Amino acid sequence: MDFAFTGEAPIGSDCRRVLLAEFAGAQARLAAFDENPDLTVHETRKHNKRIRGLFLLTRPVLESGDISRANRIVRDAARRFSHARDALVKQDTSDKLLDRFGRKRVGPALATVRGILQDRHDRILKDEDFPTEAENAARDFAEAECLVEGWNWDQVTLEIAFSAVVSNYRLGLRLYETSRASRDPHECHEWRKRAKYLAFHYQLFRYLDPEIYTPRALFAEELASWLGEHHDLAVLEETLADYADLGISAKSAQTLIRLCEERRAELENDAFERGAVVYLDRPETLHGMFAESAAALA
Repeated sequence: MDFAFTGEAPIGSDCRRVLLAEFAGAQARLAAFDENPDLTVHETRKHNKRIRGLFLLTRPVLESGDISRANRIVRDAARRFSHARDALVKQDTSDKLLDRFGRKRVGPALATVRGILQDRHDRILKDEDFPTEAENAARDFAEAECLVEGWNWDQVTLEIAFSAVVSNYRLGLRLYETSRASRDPHECHEWRKRAKYLAFHYQLFRYLDPEIYTPRALFAEELASWLGEHHDLAVLEETLADYADLGISAKSAQTLIRLCEERRAELENDAFERGAVVYLDRPETLHGMFAESAAALA
């Protein structure tokens, strides 16, 4: 089912419906783990992020031991696959580096690194205990789903949800400003999480006015994608620091690290330019815009 509210039911019911659909999607994907483990990891993480983005909308009134527990369970379910995901992403990031700079600039060392990264990834997939993690993750999602079904969703109102969106937006705005000043990969990564949640929230509420919220969702999603690549490059740089384990020389590692840094600088320029658009509104203005859109449909 589409990841969006319909406005045809109270917002609490809409939240519950979309959450349960995400839980069902995650469990269905995990049931097909053996068909394509990498795709399962990717799709399960997508469900995980959407679920946690929805939890943000409910937290102001459903803040309790149960919601904290559900959020922790869902988070830990995705972490079961972190090693496999990270191994695959490092390969993909190496490929993007080659696409951006070409063989002449990256030199033969990148192919050596890429081969070792692929070997590491293949070993993870062949680990006999790896499928068990999918079974455990499926149980995690089922446990969190039971908690979600038991919440009193009547407590969630449009005003509560709008305030939660604005709270996430305000934090994202703050991280945009600090990241622009520091260029610190960790701060950029934290900003990326908030931009991703913002994209989810605009997508969920696009029924209020598709002409307003659909492009906002797309802009925030593209911003999050650039920041995601920025983070992946920073992780690859850390991996390249252990160049001896990758079968390359210190000089070759430094060349590749400099290319990672160059690409990150390009992504930063794009991200900060886009951030000025995504975070153009004052938080109070954004809240008022949501309220006006809802009133126009009432």
